[in-house]
Amino acid sequence: MVAAIGRIASSIGRLILDTKFQKVMTNSIKASGRLAKMQGKSRFANFGKQIGDAFVRAEKKTGKTPFFQDMKKLITDYPKDLRTAWNGATGFKGKAKAIWDATKSRGPLLGYGLLAGFEVPNILKATTEDGVVTGAVETGKSTARLAGGALGAAIAGAFIPVIGPILGWIGGDYLTGKIVGKSYTEKQIAQAEKTKELIEQAKKEELANYEQMMQMTSPQGNNSLAYTDPYGMGTFTPPTLTQEQLLQLQNALYGPNKIDFQV
Repeated sequence: MVAAIGRIASSIGRLILDTKFQKVMTNSIKASGRLAKMQGKSRFANFGKQIGDAFVRAEKKTGKTPFFQDMKKLITDYPKDLRTAWNGATGFKGKAKAIWDATKSRGPLLGYGLLAGFEVPNILKATTEDGVVTGAVETGKSTARLAGGALGAAIAGAFIPVIGPILGWIGGDYLTGKIVGKSYTEKQIAQAEKTKELIEQAKKEELANYEQMMQMTSPQGNNSLAYTDPYGMGTFTPPTLTQEQLLQLQNALYGPNKIDFQV
């Protein structure tokens, strides 16, 4: 069981960070599509099996050395490979191409490493504010999104040259994000926006109530409160209240200690 979990974790890690693993997957999907067309089928026939077979082939090709050993070698050998590439090429164009080739083989490691770094603050925030379990959940979400993006890049690269991996990564990350849901930080931002909207709405309602009270109590405003005394003592108009009295009245009607008229 432990060995199986380790194998799965290694495959996910290689899918995200190992260029060779992704390249084998892409080439395998290409070959499976060509074979399907030669058999008179759609290149997407049994597409799920094509992806599964690609995983198995990539694992076999890259599984001879431990995952972390390969990743460490890619990092530690980078300066030496750059020097070798620079010294072995001539001309500006030749040197630029040699450096690009040395860097390209570490593209996923560098790119996804940076993306993973952007997820670290979210994971730390979730852990410190809501506990270890929430932090673990956020770690799983981040890993799933990175793996989904890497899988999308490997698949799209088999059909669309050059920009396929980029489009595939965006699509894979988007779809995986819809499945796992918003991150802890995204949920907090959404909640803060909702709270802000509620506060703004409450302010608008309070202002509307205040303006209504001003119109009701102002003799130059709404005089509908004036009425004729049935005993013949003339017309009565409510007196104008001061601003302090208006605030006291508003607090009595709408404040936390408002008067309960239902007795």
